[in-house]
Amino acid sequence: MPGIKIGRSRAQLPLKVEVEEITVPEGFVQTLNDHLLLVYTGKTRLARNLLQDVLRSWYARLPAVVENAHGLVQHTKKCAEAFRQGSLPLLGKCLTLYWEQKKLMAPGCEPLAVRRMMDVLAPHVHGQSLAGAGGGGFLYLLTKEPRQKEALEAVLAKTEGLGNYSIHLVEVDAWGLSLQLLGE
Repeated sequence: MPGIKIGRSRAQLPLKVEVEEITVPEGFVQTLNDHLLLVYTGKTRLARNLLQDVLRSWYARLPAVVENAHGLVQHTKKCAEAFRQGSLPLLGKCLTLYWEQKKLMAPGCEPLAVRRMMDVLAPHVHGQSLAGAGGGGFLYLLTKEPRQKEALEAVLAKTEGLGNYSIHLVEVDAWGLSLQLLGE
């Protein structure tokens, strides 16, 4: 499904994800593309144990985890509004808060080298978060200035102890996934 959207599911089985497209101001997708970067941190890990801990905490109905889950849902509404307004600073705040909320769900999910990387990048970005549970090692960020790949590569190159990382350009998908079956 192309574009910017929000996915929701009710607490029921079978799980069914409902998707709502978010309408953004004219030209905002290109602005977003100009400010969005993906960083391979080089710090991958198996997320299975983290997921098991999160599920145990959820099933135990630990108050902090239940409150945080509720906060994640509420925060999603604010993020959708930031997209509708076309506000990069608000969207950046959403990314950073989202990462803080994910860390509450899975303590220990942030490797030290990644924290160092995020600290060094913080003055240059509106916000940032590891993708998923962070196990794949990808950090996405929303830069304050457009087209900052080379500038941020230079910033990271001056930082010791980061290891094998790379910065990539990314764009919001405008067409969605399509498959074509070829004849026999």
